[in-house]
Amino acid sequence: MKSFLIFLVAFTLILNSCNNPEQENHLKEREAALQMKEQEFAAKEQDYQSLKMMRDSLEHIPADTMNAIKLPENILGKWNGKMICTDSNCSEHVIGDLRNDLWEFTENNLKITNKSGGEKIYTGKYNGTELKLTSENSSASTTQSVITLQLSDQTTGRIKGSREFTGNNCTSKFSVDLEKIKN
Repeated sequence: MKSFLIFLVAFTLILNSCNNPEQENHLKEREAALQMKEQEFAAKEQDYQSLKMMRDSLEHIPADTMNAIKLPENILGKWNGKMICTDSNCSEHVIGDLRNDLWEFTENNLKITNKSGGEKIYTGKYNGTELKLTSENSSASTTQSVITLQLSDQTTGRIKGSREFTGNNCTSKFSVDLEKIKN
């Protein structure tokens, strides 16, 4: 009977320790905090996924819709381009170098063809008086070219501006003079 009494007291103590309200409240608080963190993480995951989808959609926009410049009708067409180097620290360009290229403006871009038949495509922005064009990147070319043309007087059939080549740790600047080709 003595062992039964010891067993009963031990069993009662075990049952009482399982019903510790302070420990139970502490566990409930920890569980609530964990659920809150899970909800915050789920919201951040959802934001991340939506940002990732937006990035992916922007990467797949065709270049012609992203860089459309919509030039005026009198600029469209072919022009004879004369460029003179005005400043350079590049080995391939010397001050005074003269280049003559064929420039062809379309509604959305500019294509420059040099005497040897090489072509370069430019896209950019037009604000009504100035046209700023940037060369499209190609794996063959390591230089970046930026062209700025002043379009203040478009009735003369001439456009003046500047062109800057940057790459290979050097910069070359050219003055640009374009004359519209009469058809």
